Amino acid sequence: MAPRIVDIAKAAGVSPSAVSLTLNNKSGISSEVRKRIINIATNLGYKTVLTDQYLINENITIKLLKIAKHGHIVNERHNAFITEYMEGIETYAKKRKYKFEVSFFNLTPIEEVIHAQKGASVDGFIILGTELNAYELNFFTELSRPLVFIDTYFPSSGYDCIDMDNADGVFRVIQHLYNNGHRSIGLVKSSYEARNFRMRETGFLEAMEYFSLPVQEKFIISVDPAFDKSIADMSKFLEKQRVLPTAFFCMNDIIAYGCMKALRDHNYRIPEDISIVGFDDLPYSSLSEPPLTTIRVSTHQIGRRALEKLAERMTNPPEDIPENILISGKLVSRGSVGKL
Repeated sequence: MAPRIVDIAKAAGVSPSAVSLTLNNKSGISSEVRKRIINIATNLGYKTVLTDQYLINENITIKLLKIAKHGHIVNERHNAFITEYMEGIETYAKKRKYKFEVSFFNLTPIEEVIHAQKGASVDGFIILGTELNAYELNFFTELSRPLVFIDTYFPSSGYDCIDMDNADGVFRVIQHLYNNGHRSIGLVKSSYEARNFRMRETGFLEAMEYFSLPVQEKFIISVDPAFDKSIADMSKFLEKQRVLPTAFFCMNDIIAYGCMKALRDHNYRIPEDISIVGFDDLPYSSLSEPPLTTIRVSTHQIGRRALEKLAERMTNPPEDIPENILISGKLVSRGSVGKL
């Protein structure tokens, strides 16, 4: 197995931080010590090429852990979205000559996920945290390797998190609806907890307040985020509620698809009778009937930034302050929103 920074530090009789600074061509190390570290690293088989920003190293292996804790959000209908994350990570891993692996855990307890990865020959992990909560992030300290979480955001976790800017995306949705004359806007949220969903709900309330729009509790609906179940939950609502807002913001595109199907089944026309907006811009959104207005998430950029942050964590001292990075998306206007 290729030597690690701790192996080089032990052989050179220096701290891991000194090795990290040397391999990253940073100041703070004497020329004599620097030369000794480089010679030992080379003799141990540590093949590196230094670039202006990041270390290129063919000995490094990183792994993406794709975790579906309950599968109501991370499932086959969301695979295209997750694949874009993977493509972003893999593209930039190749540029650094890192080996890239993926492990998928479906309905597996977090303790078992951790146990399965403890012995993995991996230098760092990128973890899909979509269905994880803040408490579960604590288990990952047992891996004792650099970690970056994507598709979630927990400011107090102590880990680097790279996520979409949910509040900014929802603001763009409400602004778009407002500019098209909508003053009565409902929310279709998820009955399953996820950090992104919670931030979208908060963003919805804040955006409604910004535009001085009333939040009507009767138009806030909770549905199962799985497609078939969202249809059933929305249908139950429509059977009881005859008066509707002029528009609904749905927490994600899959929920939006289910709501659109339920609305059509109850003879509502979209967007003539009611407008619908989603979030994620899944591939089917441009093909739905009508095409869905939604927020396009910068998945490739999130994947790239996660890889860059992990590279920093693998080559810099571990005491650096964790970062939570939010990346804005883009509103994609299509036929599901009508102008009043």
